[in-house]
Formats: sequence, structure tokens, C-alpha cells
Amino acid sequence: MARAKKAVAEKKRSFFEDIQQVTADKGFDKQEILEVVEAGLIAAYKRKYRTTDNVKVVMDKDKDDVFVIARRVVVDNVVLPGMQILLEDARKVKADAQLGEELDIVEYPLEFGRIAAQTAMQIVAQRLRQLEQNKIREAYEDKIGELMNGYILRKRGDTVYVDLGKVEAIMPVKHQIPKERYRVEDKIKVLLHSIEQDKGGGPLRVIVSRADRMFVHKLFEKEVPEIFEKIVIIKTIGRIPGERSKVVVTSERSNVDPVGACVGVRGVRIQAIVRELGTERIDIVEWANDPREFITNALTPAAPSLVKVDPTSHEALAVVPDKDLAIAIGREGTNVKIASYITGYKIDVKSESQFSAEMASPEARKRLDEIFEVAVPEDEPAEEEGTPLTALPGLASRIIRILKENNIKYIEDLVSMDEEDLIHIEGIGRATAKRIMEIISENVEFEEGEEGESPAEPQELDAGPKA
Repeated sequence: MARAKKAVAEKKRSFFEDIQQVTADKGFDKQEILEVVEAGLIAAYKRKYRTTDNVKVVMDKDKDDVFVIARRVVVDNVVLPGMQILLEDARKVKADAQLGEELDIVEYPLEFGRIAAQTAMQIVAQRLRQLEQNKIREAYEDKIGELMNGYILRKRGDTVYVDLGKVEAIMPVKHQIPKERYRVEDKIKVLLHSIEQDKGGGPLRVIVSRADRMFVHKLFEKEVPEIFEKIVIIKTIGRIPGERSKVVVTSERSNVDPVGACVGVRGVRIQAIVRELGTERIDIVEWANDPREFITNALTPAAPSLVKVDPTSHEALAVVPDKDLAIAIGREGTNVKIASYITGYKIDVKSESQFSAEMASPEARKRLDEIFEVAVPEDEPAEEEGTPLTALPGLASRIIRILKENNIKYIEDLVSMDEEDLIHIEGIGRATAKRIMEIISENVEFEEGEEGESPAEPQELDAGPKA
């Protein structure tokens, strides 16, 4: 008998110590755990007596003990076991107990048998799981969409398990970069993608990703201060994980080169991102309001010689030098697919020789003009007053924008300036001014007037490429 009581006492102590250990391991609030234990003990009591109306839980921290007190009425015939007690049994608790008297009876629910004990443990396990899930939500819900560092714990099937410190996250195959290798105990940088409830009401799952477009966005935000400070804006990102990403950037400040800011001095910023993404290629594309200019930028590293667009159907034709055709299309069409995604245009890429062959007949040229006819807005003149700056190859859209903001709208305006004039324009430094002069020298030819012509007569200008 003494041995049985000792075994019960050890069971009680083991149960209580286990709960305390869980508290320490999981970092739960102590009061929360006490409430969990209380719920488990009451559930065990109800399993035996089918009532909890007259029960309260007592936790004696000094004696390291936990039990329930049930108030029962002394009777000579028990009809409700959980509410009543026989006079004979009552006098074992109180020698002078009388019929009709109410007594507080101490009970140990874990002594009620295997089923009651299992009920208590199930309730405790369920409540602890709920507490743990609440802790996960509190700790990580506000961090969704942020970069996190962790360690690879293991790989089961196609799923990678990542230790984020307070939680074990999973990276399903669709969130992994194809061909990337994941080794146990390796450090890994991931995007906290989402927190999901497992099917069937199971535990929460913390999902991390390296394949999401936002992963690239956050890498740029981390490496480029101008993006973090909203000086340079990422308009959109097109990505085929493991193959290529195109990051579209712009800046409201005319004196900030958004592409140059992302590349960094000697490419130090972009190199840090490339190292994180491995073999995935990164193109930084400057956004432009003109769809033709935007498509030209989007097809980088190819350089289209002609772009025609249909704003109504959102279709475009891009003609590239024969040597650039494979680059413009990309491996398995990746380059043109991503360019189409970020511009919103379905882009058809042709080489110059293909285009020339197809446009050999006047009918074909007429049909092309009909398909890609661009209406001139009513509030703009139908004819240019000069040769547009976009006719100068190599003149970046940012520089064109700065020049136009300073009322330099045509090549004719630009060639009348020298290097010193350009340097005084905000956003153009000496190196940029020198490059502009080189572009003019390489691409603009001046036709001298006939002998005897008045010196005051303006020179004619050919803005096409030099032969």
C-alpha cells in the first residue's frame, strides 16, 4: 500500500516537473502554464464524475503538489458520486461529520486511472500546442516579407527544414531555387513568406522562400541604401528563379542614377546580390514612361535597333542586330518572357535580317505600319521641331530626362553646347558631360554649306550613326 502511494506521488511529481520543464523550454508565461495544468486536471475529474461545478484546482508550490478540491454533501446513499459522499467515508475525513453537511474533499485526478490521466495529458498537450502557435504568430507574423538568417536542419524528400532560432520553418520545393544545393548545418538567408495552418487543423507552418520575387527585392533593399530610403524605387521585378531576374528601377530625383545606385562603385552592391543568388543573372532595368524606350531597356543585355508598339493590344515588335538575337530571346526564351512580364507587352523579337526579309515588299511594310500605328496625341504637334534626343545611340534615358528638364529637347539644342555648359546642369558631372560630347562626336555629322553661302546660315545636321 505504501509502495502504491509512493508510485502515485512520483507520478504527480513527474507530471508537475514535466510541465515546468516545458515552461522553461518554450519560454511560456508561468501563469499561462498554470491555467493549462488546471484545465487538464479539471478534464480528468470530469472524465470520472461527469461534473466540474463543485471543483477547484489547488497548486501548492511549496510542497510541489497539485490537486483538486471537490465540495460534496454528506448522504447515506450516494446518487451523484461527484456531488455527494457517504457518511462513512465523510467521517474518515472529518470524525464528527453529519448528514447534509458539506465537506471539501481532496482528490488527485491522476489517481483516477489510465483513461482519466490520458485525458488530462491530452488537454495539456492541446493547450500547450495552442500556446506555442500563438507565440509563433506573435514572434513572426509582423516579419512576413522580411529577410531572415537561419541554419539548414535537415531535408526530407523535397522539403528543406530551416532553424530560424525560435521556430523550425519549412521551405517547400516551389520556394527553392532550382539546382541550388542545401546542406545540413549550412547558413542560409531566406524570405519569411507566410504562416499557414496545416491541413486538418494541425500545427502552424512557417513557410520560407528563396524563389519568391520579394526575396530579390529585399536583397536590393538590404544592399542599396537609396532603395531602403525610397530615393530609388523598385517598380516591379520579373523573375525565373535560378535563371534571370529583371529589376525595374526609377528615381524621382534627376540627380540620382537609379541603375548606377544599384550597381554601386565598381559593382560592389550588385556583386553581393549575385553571390547570394548564385548562377542567377540580374538585369537592372531603368523604367521609362515611353513603352518603346521601356521595352528597349527591358531587353537588356540586347540592344534593339527598332521597337514598334501597339498600345491597344499591348503587342510590340523588337528588331535586334543578328548577333544579339539569341541574347534578346535568352535561354528557353527567359529574357523575352521576363521583359514581356515587366513591360506588360507581348514582345515579338526578330533579327534585322529576318525583319528586312519580311519587309521586302511595300505591302508588308504597310501592314506593319497599320498594326503598330501609334496615334499622335491631339495636344502635341504632329511634327518635331528638331531631332529628338532619343535618336542619339548610347544616351541614357536618365540623361535625356535631365536635359529635357533644362529645356534641351533636341539634338540641335545639345550640339550648340560645350562640355563646360553641360557641367553646370544639375545631375551632370564632368565624366557624364565628357561622355555626352563623345556620343555627339561619334554619331552626329555636320554638313557644311556650299561655297559662298552666308556664314549666318545654320548648318544641316545628320543625327544618324556615322558610316
